[in-house]
Amino acid sequence: MEDGLLKAISSDGTIRAVIASTTQLVAEARRRHKLSFTATAALGRALTGGALVAAVVLKEGQVTLKFRGNGPLGKVMVDASPEGTVRGFVENPQVELPLNSLGNFDVGQAIGMPGYLHVTVDRGYGIPYSSTVELASGEVGEDINRYLVNSEQSGSIVIVGTHLSAKGVEAAGGLIVQLLPDHTEETICQIENNITTFGTFTFLMRRGMSLDEMLQRILNGFDVQPLGGVKPLRFYCKCSPERFFEALKVLDKKDLIEMAEEDGQAEGRCHFCNEMYYVAKDRLLDLARNYGSRQG
Repeated sequence: MEDGLLKAISSDGTIRAVIASTTQLVAEARRRHKLSFTATAALGRALTGGALVAAVVLKEGQVTLKFRGNGPLGKVMVDASPEGTVRGFVENPQVELPLNSLGNFDVGQAIGMPGYLHVTVDRGYGIPYSSTVELASGEVGEDINRYLVNSEQSGSIVIVGTHLSAKGVEAAGGLIVQLLPDHTEETICQIENNITTFGTFTFLMRRGMSLDEMLQRILNGFDVQPLGGVKPLRFYCKCSPERFFEALKVLDKKDLIEMAEEDGQAEGRCHFCNEMYYVAKDRLLDLARNYGSRQG
């Protein structure tokens, strides 16, 4: 299945849903950052969660999710846009932990408790809006759910998962179901019963189901209609050699000359995609020579 995202709403106006497959973009993140199994599971869930949250809270702009607990992974950070672009990184990508008591990757222990989820919503105009919630478990899905309940003032169900084997990332994806004002207790019970009977989200993916088929399975008993088609998702970082060169212009003339003479070049690594960028000595010296005109 290609990576993509699908929105839907029930005909009775009780639930709204967004579902995503993210296998390729999580695999790309794992390759770029050389992630351990545990780090892949954590970042994979966060990348999926970022794509889902962006679809829920934005029409345009960007949302940033930063998970910060006291566990060995350190900071887990994701940027996502409603255009379907997602990027992210883990502060300590090589951390590996034993499986938990359920035989799953111990993401909660790796992120650690206590901690916080910081969410910044930038709609592309005005001042970005930031909010912070305490981590509910460090398992990512529950933490995103706590944020949505606080920010959207409505109940929700969040599922995110990453299935790994020795072959790599075999399935990744998730969904958010938002409970709209007209929902009843029966609505919640029906969805929870459906979830307990179908197994894990990635299990359905590995059976070859489409996003619409999985949505109908999870929301069995509701007349759910897709809103448009499947929107493609991809791991995409907006860094570039030009952006790195522009960033050097904030340095002092003295620092530019020292870097050119002592190191022979400038180099920098993008946290989000792990790409390395280099600026040669002659370009650094040109930048230093033009320092006065830039200041003017």
